[in-house]
Parts: sequence; structure tokens; C-alpha cells
Amino acid sequence: MQFLHVLTAILWVGGGFYTLVVQLPALLAVPPPARRPVMAQIVPRQVRYIGRVADFTILTGFLNLIATQRAQQFLDPFGQRWTIVLGLGILLALVLLGLLHGVVEPAVRRMLEIGPKAAAGDAAAAAEMPKAIDRLRRLGIAQIVLAVLIVIAMVSARLS
Repeated sequence: MQFLHVLTAILWVGGGFYTLVVQLPALLAVPPPARRPVMAQIVPRQVRYIGRVADFTILTGFLNLIATQRAQQFLDPFGQRWTIVLGLGILLALVLLGLLHGVVEPAVRRMLEIGPKAAAGDAAAAAEMPKAIDRLRRLGIAQIVLAVLIVIAMVSARLS
């Protein structure tokens, strides 16, 4: 269970990092008329992929707590450093999951909605597109920062 948890966490964070550092800059380097059809294919798949591995990471994390019988230690959450640090990591992971499903996914849907309108000559949509892309970039950076904090908390919990 721990292997699956760590593997899916790597896929979650790695997928977000790849999207931010490789995929988004590459897509933005392509002229807008050529970019839109590619984005329409890649972006929904990427969001579904990251969403599912994120969900599975949280699920396997809770199953790992149960399988190792460490969940009972949270009955006294401030009794050990381990539960404090791990609890912080779990809280941050849930915040990251909420950010993904509650903010990033709607922002991506909005970007995909205005893309064709901008391509068709809608001036308002064309003006909104760079703002939408910039917002997604900033959200991606926030997700990576949260992920780094989560990794620090998990490693610290493991070593405490």
C-alpha cells in the first residue's frame, strides 16, 4: 500500500511539474491557430490524469494509515511529533486536492471554453485567454510549492 501511495504521489506531483515546466511552455510557443486543436486534445486528458492520480494518492494514503495501524495514533494528535507532522502533511494534501478539483479544473474548463471563441474572433475571449493561461501557470506554481511542503512533511514524519 505504501508503494502505491508513493508511486501515485510521484505521478501526481510529477504530472503537475511536467505540465508546468514542459507542456505549457511548449504549447505557448506554438502559434494560437495550431495550438487550439492540440490543447483541446491534451488538456482534458492531462486534467483527468492528474485528478485521478491525486484521488488515488489520497485514498492509498488513508489505506496505508489503516494497514499500518497508525491511524489510531491520531486519537491523540499532539501526543507525538509524528502525528503532528503527518497531520500537517495530510491537511496540505487535502488542500492541494481541493485546489485541483475546486479551482484548477474549473479554470481549465473555462480556458477550453474561451479558446474556440477567441479563435473565431471574439475580442473579449481573446483578451481573456492570456489571463486564463497566466492564472493556470500561477496555480501550477502554487501546487508545486504545496507539493514540496507535503514531501518535506512526509519525510520529516518518516524520520521522526
